[in-house]
Amino acid sequence: MIRSQKIKLILNNKQISFIEKSFGVNRFTYNYILENFKNNKDSTFDLYKLKKEFNHNKKEKYPFTYEVSKYVSQEPFMDFKDTLNKYFERRKNKKHIELRYKSKKDNYQSFYIGGDQIKIVHKEGSDKDYLKLPKMTPIKLTENIRFIGHITGLRIVRKFNKYYASISFNIPDIDKKETISNEVLGIDLGIKNHITLSNGLLINYPSSISKVVKRIKIEQKKLSRKVHPRTKDDPKVFSSNYMKNKLRIDLLYEKMRNIMIDYERKVAKILVSHYSSISMEDLDVINMKKDKYIARNLQHISFYRLKTFIEHKKDEYLSSLNIVDRFFPSSKRCSRCGNIKHNLVLTERIYKCEECGLIIDRDINAAINLKNNVGRVTSELKPLDLAILIKAFIRSRIDISKIEEGRQQKIYTW
Repeated sequence: MIRSQKIKLILNNKQISFIEKSFGVNRFTYNYILENFKNNKDSTFDLYKLKKEFNHNKKEKYPFTYEVSKYVSQEPFMDFKDTLNKYFERRKNKKHIELRYKSKKDNYQSFYIGGDQIKIVHKEGSDKDYLKLPKMTPIKLTENIRFIGHITGLRIVRKFNKYYASISFNIPDIDKKETISNEVLGIDLGIKNHITLSNGLLINYPSSISKVVKRIKIEQKKLSRKVHPRTKDDPKVFSSNYMKNKLRIDLLYEKMRNIMIDYERKVAKILVSHYSSISMEDLDVINMKKDKYIARNLQHISFYRLKTFIEHKKDEYLSSLNIVDRFFPSSKRCSRCGNIKHNLVLTERIYKCEECGLIIDRDINAAINLKNNVGRVTSELKPLDLAILIKAFIRSRIDISKIEEGRQQKIYTW
């Protein structure tokens, strides 16, 4: 079983210089491959032959590649192979894609090192783990290693002005944990309430997100007043204050993304550990973004990422995930009698059935329909006490509400 851990690095000036040099060698090799690909675009491009030629000539022409690990100049060939597969796949689907050179000014830089050149060491008098890379003194980690197993590889990443190490481990397979109940849970994803559960609970976005969004708006207004080219033909260049302000905005976006990822990971683990089967809808987010009224809100959330986290977490528990077809009428179908209301519009937040007279919240009705789409998992049903689930959300400091008698009641707000 492969598991990864991403850790922030504590670096001194020499270590930063070494890592930046590795970034440079990685960029140079990738751009060297891309240049050859563009020059031989019409003829047969042989990546293996190019790699053999590069290794033969690098001692004389590119001796600086020997100042860092051998993987730094070899892994770009594997990365470019994956890039080519995506490139031809998109061209096959008649989609335009432009292969671009890597730049020193890019906010994201990375390089890969194989597991045979990596060691986790300890220093006397320190409770922190250290990462030992070839040709470099041990690098201090901000947190200790959680996994015990063979290290398969490492990728050093720089995002803006922060450095991270993503370490992959090959650990023994572990026995899956049993869920608290064997019930089925329906999940409806939305914008007003991010997650609506079929048991009546509403999981809200972290309140800190709105504060970050407000701060981004303020910084973007400041950015527009700084000196920068307004059109393509404008001779003005980006001022130093413009670039500083842009970095502040990028860091705010990164902070917002980290808040959402932390929140989604916690929600995914709680739901998977409490229910044996989870049912959710396969949403067409690309077409949803074409609606100008909801496109702005969709920019700050990621429905697909939450589904991915649930898929990863279910491997640790005796739980399953059911993805319902995107054309399933979860919102238009009555959860009591099954009648479909074809004229339901987006502004109707309360579902009123014309056949049986059911009046229910629109999102909860959709979540119940998604739950009923799976059916009953086992005849010996072990129901879940809702108080246990609520306590789990409160311990993780997640905002939750509950709809009772047509009213939305806040249970916990962080």
